[in-house]
Amino acid sequence: MNNKTILFVLLSLIFGVAAVFLAQSWLKSNTEANSPQATTGVVTMATVAPLGAILERKHLKLLAMPNSVIPETAIKSFEEAEGMVVKQNLYAGEILRSERLTRKGEGSTLASLISPQMRAVTIRVNDVIGVAGFLLPGNRVDVLNLFKRDGRLQTDVVLANVKILAIDQRASSDENKPKLVRAVTLELTLGQAEVIMIAKGRGKLQLALRNPNDSTKVELASIQGPDVKQIKEAEPKTQSVQAIVRLPSETKSKVFLLKGMQEQVIKVSN
Repeated sequence: MNNKTILFVLLSLIFGVAAVFLAQSWLKSNTEANSPQATTGVVTMATVAPLGAILERKHLKLLAMPNSVIPETAIKSFEEAEGMVVKQNLYAGEILRSERLTRKGEGSTLASLISPQMRAVTIRVNDVIGVAGFLLPGNRVDVLNLFKRDGRLQTDVVLANVKILAIDQRASSDENKPKLVRAVTLELTLGQAEVIMIAKGRGKLQLALRNPNDSTKVELASIQGPDVKQIKEAEPKTQSVQAIVRLPSETKSKVFLLKGMQEQVIKVSN
């Protein structure tokens, strides 16, 4: 047997083994793809539920899904979902997740939507401040403050990336059309609430609507210190009022002098 024959036999054996290995791998992968995967029942939305809605059984349905596609925070029973308040708009067919719901507390639905350690603060707006009616619950805005300093107009950004909880008395809106409102409720920390009240006292407020995907940080102006003193000095001061009260004839020797909220008795000699 010459060298060429031996080489041919060896190559045949190598190709044969490789073909068997590839065939086994293909059969194994094809079998795994066709075999049924383990599934678990998860709660999904049967209908659309807007922000602020309280979930009921009619909103929900149970659907078996492969474990590989189920989120870790998925809700798996009706009991966990019923009575919860929707924090974001939910759509039909969507897997229900715990981070998009909040537990209903005492009081209004809006109170349940406020994040921990946050406050709801309402400011009056007009068609300019309210961005021509394009504000909707869930939008985020920057708050600008326009005021006069040394006779010149100045603008400061006092708050940034603030969430709108409600417009007028609505915490949800299915419309996407401009609608003029009279008040906007913002979700703020207690410190931010103090800042916006001070800013409102020293000048006009203006809301600037943000793109929902824009998380750019904005340098905020400080309105502490001299600005607080300036606002307090600008507040109208209560003027003292003096009045003399004349008493009946039997007590003519005394006159009561009222000064502000204090009473002073002055004896009068005959």
